[in-house]
Amino acid sequence: MGGEGAVAKLQTEINCPICLDNLRDPVTIKCGHNFCRSCIERSWADVQDRFPCPVCHHLCKERHLWSNTQLGRMVDMVKLLQITGAKVKQQEERRLCEKHNQALTLFCEEDLKLCSSLCTQPPDHQDHHIRPVEEAASHHRQKVRSYIEPLKKQLVDLQKLLATQVRQRSELREKVEKQRVKLASEYGSVIASIECEQAAVHSRLAAQEKHILRNLTANKAAFSDHISKLRFLRKEMAETSVVSGVKLLMNIKGVLPRCDNLEPPDVYCLQYKREEFSLPPQCSALLQIMQTFREEVTLDPETAHANLLVSEDKKSMTFVRKKQGVHWNPKGFGDDPVVLGSEGFDCGRHYWEVQVDDKPEWAVGVCTDSLSKERKQPLLRQENRCWTIQLQDGDYVTQGPVSVTLVLQEMPRGIGIYLDYEMGHVSFYSLNDMSHIHSFRDTFSEVLKPYFNVGCDPKPLTIRALKD
Repeated sequence: MGGEGAVAKLQTEINCPICLDNLRDPVTIKCGHNFCRSCIERSWADVQDRFPCPVCHHLCKERHLWSNTQLGRMVDMVKLLQITGAKVKQQEERRLCEKHNQALTLFCEEDLKLCSSLCTQPPDHQDHHIRPVEEAASHHRQKVRSYIEPLKKQLVDLQKLLATQVRQRSELREKVEKQRVKLASEYGSVIASIECEQAAVHSRLAAQEKHILRNLTANKAAFSDHISKLRFLRKEMAETSVVSGVKLLMNIKGVLPRCDNLEPPDVYCLQYKREEFSLPPQCSALLQIMQTFREEVTLDPETAHANLLVSEDKKSMTFVRKKQGVHWNPKGFGDDPVVLGSEGFDCGRHYWEVQVDDKPEWAVGVCTDSLSKERKQPLLRQENRCWTIQLQDGDYVTQGPVSVTLVLQEMPRGIGIYLDYEMGHVSFYSLNDMSHIHSFRDTFSEVLKPYFNVGCDPKPLTIRALKD
């Protein structure tokens, strides 16, 4: 079948696109397509200046035909192969049964096998559906042909999908390139803004320095002039003090006022204005978060550990040693000095701030509401339901699905917590300089509550109010 297929495919290649028969006296035109000489001459018979190719419609400027003798020999070879193939096919059709040495004139539908009349006798093909070769071939030929259109449709659909994939790939390249150009423009804008701000600050600093130096120089000259006057007057007074009494008294009226009315110049008070660096708007994400999503968060005393003292305004908590008269809270956390926020979040974006100052131990963040119903578990077994940052034994550590030890340049005195429920983000910011500390990415399915671990030192942990 492989040889027949190759011959059939070769047959289509040696056919003339005009008469659809084997090429006779094949010629090649300028675009590379081949035709029978007589066919292409008839096709161009009524054309004057431009000669279109019947296949690709390429316009040839001249009526040039190149004889293709090699292709002519190939046509002769294919004809020979066709004759040989026909003889082989006839021999195959007269193939005999190896077992009974009879012509294979029947076909078994159950075994899908050619057989002779003797093959149908029991027990080989007993109760099988046997039909003549011509009838079976016609049936199966129709069955094979029935697959052509569905396969053709599948091919068309897949080609469309492939074209869509190619188009999406091209669109992706365009989007990425546009994004790259946009980011480059934005980065360039930020850099240009920073450079412009830097140049303006340097210019103001230079002008301020020049103004101060000019005033200092003038003040220095005034002091130098006054010192010279003092030296001259001192010398004059020394000389006057040793003259005779009559001469002294004759000039005393002009001498004394000169000494009494001496006033030194004012000392120039240097007033240096400190220049501040302001970032462009693109770098102020935290400020936008604060302004848009900041909200009031309060403590839930019902969840507080027995040693925690919650303030009346439910904004501050302090660890205290247990005293007489202090009753244990059965609803509070039993092992860790923890208290939760009153607010529960199951959607949206929220931001609040906690003042930690110089406390040696603390932890802030969010936890699942179910944790408040299982308060007996220590913190180490709560990591998969808490997303927090904590200070413990001098180290800043994140507690959550992944624990990370953080290296901070400066000890934060306040922590900003930002929750984006739908995106699964919990982010922490240092309120010292509005810098980002760490972010968790996870998937939330429960109500989340603000989480506060006060530590066992007596310094308070305070939620900053909106007015702060």
